Amino acid sequence: MTARELLKRTPFRLAATFATLFSVTAVLLFVALYAALRAELAGEIVERVDETLDALSAVDRNKGFDDLTSVVTSESDSVRDADTIFLLIDKAGQYRAGNVRDIAVSPGLLRLPRDTLALTPDRGDPDDVFLAKWQPMSDGSLLVGSSDREIRRIEGMLGTGLAWGLCITSVLAAAAGAVLARRADLRLRAITGTLDAAAQGNLGARIPLSRSNDDIDHIGRQINQTVAKLQTLVENVNQSSSDIAHDLKKPMSRLQHTLERARVAANNPTQVRSAIDESLAELESIVETFEALLRITQIEAGARKSRFREIDLAEVLSEVGEVYQPVAEDSGLQLNVTPTLTHAPVWGDRELLVQMFANLIENSIRHCPGGTQIGMSLEEHPEGYSATVADTGPGIPEAERKKVFRRLYRLEAARSTPGNGLGLALVSAIAELHDAKVALGDNGPGLRVVVDFPISTHRATYQSV
Repeated sequence: MTARELLKRTPFRLAATFATLFSVTAVLLFVALYAALRAELAGEIVERVDETLDALSAVDRNKGFDDLTSVVTSESDSVRDADTIFLLIDKAGQYRAGNVRDIAVSPGLLRLPRDTLALTPDRGDPDDVFLAKWQPMSDGSLLVGSSDREIRRIEGMLGTGLAWGLCITSVLAAAAGAVLARRADLRLRAITGTLDAAAQGNLGARIPLSRSNDDIDHIGRQINQTVAKLQTLVENVNQSSSDIAHDLKKPMSRLQHTLERARVAANNPTQVRSAIDESLAELESIVETFEALLRITQIEAGARKSRFREIDLAEVLSEVGEVYQPVAEDSGLQLNVTPTLTHAPVWGDRELLVQMFANLIENSIRHCPGGTQIGMSLEEHPEGYSATVADTGPGIPEAERKKVFRRLYRLEAARSTPGNGLGLALVSAIAELHDAKVALGDNGPGLRVVVDFPISTHRATYQSV
């Protein structure tokens, strides 16, 4: 990876950004700390100057100006660190004692650079600045000052620490950014490779996920789900195309044969009319198949979600049961509706939910022999609602249970009965639109179909107010 490519990587930019923010924060903290320490040290220096002035003032009051002159002379000569200055003048402004000369008397705190003073002797640092004060005495004035060497020493230590800290931070940030950028680059290349493979038709390709479960993993998981769904849709389309060609071959052949008979019997109105009736019946069956396929496609596209409202699932089951109880009795079957709930709100399309449960009941009525018991029930559980349609008929072999949700798929035993193999496919599409899951199981004997509506659906969390 070149330097230019590295600079384009988001992880490296983020690391650089955080390093910059850290550096700016460190500098601001240093400035605040330096200002506080400088003020504190300057206050201590001024306090030391005041204490010295107070002590020498006491000498002047108690022993007189001449003794003060002697003490100032002694202190000036005994200064070994060259960090203190003294100047004693009389009322006429004449020099009497001290290690510095020619400083005008003025009130307040003075800042006196060492290189502007005539010190005797001068053994200190040329960069020293003395903080000094004048104070009146009995026969003159006294100046006492102390250097800011401590302030500059602390300033140097803080500056050195800040410089090292910024250097180390920059190096570590650059290294961390490079490592993160490299890792992110590898993972993004995996995502790109998977998308390229999918674009070239390999819909079985998936993005490898790490154990960190970070945002890239989240994106990868979403892409994997999208590709998996796309793979399922493509497989369904391919399977549907094959099933349509297979299932429509017979009715189209029958239609062709019927029309040929009509052409041969053109002079026999009765036979022609019979052939036309048969042809219309075949065409009606074909049109119904295509309408069912179109309806499933529209449902899978999610267009009906705009019609979602709060629906009472218990009321839907009761309504379907009332309609189909006499139909079941006419076929020699018994339909029992035993919902344990009187109110079960879900967020969905009432017409589609009625269609879903009607298809399940019709499926049982169509494929079960006389005397079969069909039951409908509704229960609530912590995750949502479970609607069940069960019968005591022949059931569906376990190996076939996933296949029956495919469009136009029919069991061999069911090919002699009316139908187009789209009933359970429509049930699956409606359930998926409502975020519900359909599961087929053994009713011992017979088939049990359970439709689970999750809690996020039956609470209608996204209902507009």
